[in-house]
Amino acid sequence: MKKIKNIFGEGIMYDKNDLIPKIYATSAACMSVWSDMLSFANKEKDMFIDDPHQASSIVVLGCQVTDLAVLNDIEVAKRLHNETNKNIFMGGCVAQRMDIPLPDYIKRLDVVRENNVDLVDRNLVHYEKPFWVPDFEESEDNLKEGNLFRNFYPLKIGAGCHGKCKYCTIVHTRGGYYEEVPEKQIDEFLNHENVVLISDSPTPSQIKEWCRIAEETNKDISIRNIEPQNLIQCKDELLALADKGLLKIVHCPVQSFDPELLKAMNRSVFATNKAIELIKELRKKGVVTATNIIIDYTANNKLYENHDKEKLNEVFDYYSWNPYFDGNFDMERAKIRFKKYIK
Repeated sequence: MKKIKNIFGEGIMYDKNDLIPKIYATSAACMSVWSDMLSFANKEKDMFIDDPHQASSIVVLGCQVTDLAVLNDIEVAKRLHNETNKNIFMGGCVAQRMDIPLPDYIKRLDVVRENNVDLVDRNLVHYEKPFWVPDFEESEDNLKEGNLFRNFYPLKIGAGCHGKCKYCTIVHTRGGYYEEVPEKQIDEFLNHENVVLISDSPTPSQIKEWCRIAEETNKDISIRNIEPQNLIQCKDELLALADKGLLKIVHCPVQSFDPELLKAMNRSVFATNKAIELIKELRKKGVVTATNIIIDYTANNKLYENHDKEKLNEVFDYYSWNPYFDGNFDMERAKIRFKKYIK
């Protein structure tokens, strides 16, 4: 436990040494955050338990990409607190948001991760149902809403991001930037099926190296969250891998097709358009394509509402919506927006 100061403010932050076994952990965050805690749990298996009522420490991993996600984080923590009458450690990106008030029973938990750990048991950290899919059902169908990559093996190749998108705070919430050495992860890659590369923003050098490894080992691979400007730098490698049937799913968050909106987001129009062209080529070769789109973005006193669903369906097999969040969390406003966007 220590007092910290970051871009969002000051507060008390706990770390993994403050967690008392037995630990119950659940994630309402992305695969990157979930796999971080899984790495620690698989290294310290005896510290974890699957029953929150028997746990000495309860961890909820939270997301802050939208106020709807923050509201869901708090609701998950509230549910576990009410069920067990125990304090909750809140980890994930939302823990770093000192400007977002949390209930008194929630303690902020810093990034918890271990490097080079095989995630043999993915049940050590529970994975909450995606809140944005009210009628969610677990399925082996990757294209069923909420199931993209849910059944895949998360191969942690790094964390953090150097991007400067106006709407994003990942650079401040995911801890120090790091990259794994691909050659040290080959055995882990070969030991699991349906492997998806997991990082907040995979780099071109990482993707090129993993394309080489996948080709040499004749084993398919999927890619999550690769930004357009990074995707297009790997065009030759990705097309070659797709030709061999070894590129399963590519997820690239284009966020919008609108040039004006992309500029408002501080995203490259050129890179986005080139990425879309490449994604079309990959799709023709049998690669499943996926993306994220930000809706209702507000910039320069203008609300951007139009989204070309026809074009989305032409380019992508799967896409998710993220209602724009201005970063200023208000509980009552979040509840209203939740009712508006989550049907």
